[in-house]
Amino acid sequence: MWRKLFRGTVAVVLMQIALVGCGATRITLNYAPDTSLTTLRDTERVTVYAFEDRRDSEGDNDPFRVGGVYGGYGNRLSKVLADAPFQKTVANALVAALRARGIDAQVIDDRAYELGTTPPGTVVLAGAITHFSTEARFTNSAHVRGIVRVYATGGQVLVEKDISEREQPGTLGGGVFTTEDILQDAMNKALAKFVNRVATDPEIVRTFMRQ
Repeated sequence: MWRKLFRGTVAVVLMQIALVGCGATRITLNYAPDTSLTTLRDTERVTVYAFEDRRDSEGDNDPFRVGGVYGGYGNRLSKVLADAPFQKTVANALVAALRARGIDAQVIDDRAYELGTTPPGTVVLAGAITHFSTEARFTNSAHVRGIVRVYATGGQVLVEKDISEREQPGTLGGGVFTTEDILQDAMNKALAKFVNRVATDPEIVRTFMRQ
């Protein structure tokens, strides 16, 4: 009886590995503004650019690649792909968060910021993302980390901060036992933490206020 049960369990695991390895896991990225954020008044206009992709090998130089599913030996079973380039999602989420705070924010999500290209009458929010992924290993997790910069109209850096946020559901069952919904939920929660942290950081917000 136990042998049959063991063989059945092994068969299920092997089948799941085969299925996961057949293709990518696809998730939808989204962000809903935190309506509890305090509204700001008398602020500058802010232009948010797409952040540069400075991720490690987890990104594969692919803006749609946002993680992976891994086996017990650290072997990658499949990639996790987003429905849109992650830089566009981050830029638009930041704009949504700033607007929720009453800031006149606009987005340029198809390119990174270059010195000397600041739109008239605006400060710039830009930077580089060094980590953006949702992973299934022994447990599930997601991590967003980036260098966030605010530039004045003349191009000088007003503030630069390294911001990192993680989401760890705290449950076992990663790897082949994970689901698309778990990976998606973790990634979106980590994204929301990162965006809200930027939108509420005192040093960053101070640069948005009219002098």
